[in-house]
Amino acid sequence: MAVDGGNMAQAVIDTAFNERKRLHTGRSRTVAVAVFGLLIALGFFLALVVGKSDPDTPPTCDGKTMTRHSECRIWSSRGGGGTYSYDEMIDRRESSNGVWRAVGFGGAGVAAVLMVVSIAKLNPNRPWGKPVSAACPRCRELNLREKYTMHSVTRGRTTYRYSGIVTLCTPACGFSAIRQR
Repeated sequence: MAVDGGNMAQAVIDTAFNERKRLHTGRSRTVAVAVFGLLIALGFFLALVVGKSDPDTPPTCDGKTMTRHSECRIWSSRGGGGTYSYDEMIDRRESSNGVWRAVGFGGAGVAAVLMVVSIAKLNPNRPWGKPVSAACPRCRELNLREKYTMHSVTRGRTTYRYSGIVTLCTPACGFSAIRQR
């Protein structure tokens, strides 16, 4: 298959241009905050609603409320099981609810940390790429920034990757260039 190097170079430049444009819209940051906010809410739901247990509520056995002197026989389809007292059934309920609390609070904590990281990394005011010390050959201003960029094209089961260090000036100037590492 013949590959036109000029078209692929322009495709890599276009990928960098679109990445810079997407970063400055703030949409990625908004979506990340919304998704992590929902994950935090889900974590608190699991911890506070699903993992909630009322210690004053008597345990149930086979859908029936137990009394202090009743026993519960549990048989597993895998061959295990046993007989449990009122207090043992409360302990079983508490331990399973503790798992939901741990999963919920743990998940909410991880989502909160990831939200803070995404807020910092997806800041629309953060400039794209690293600054270049040379002046732009088109506008003669010191506005050049560069970044390693990759463009992928999939044809059938094969993925072709084209990459280079793309240099861009401001959108008003429009200068762009690409070089290999």
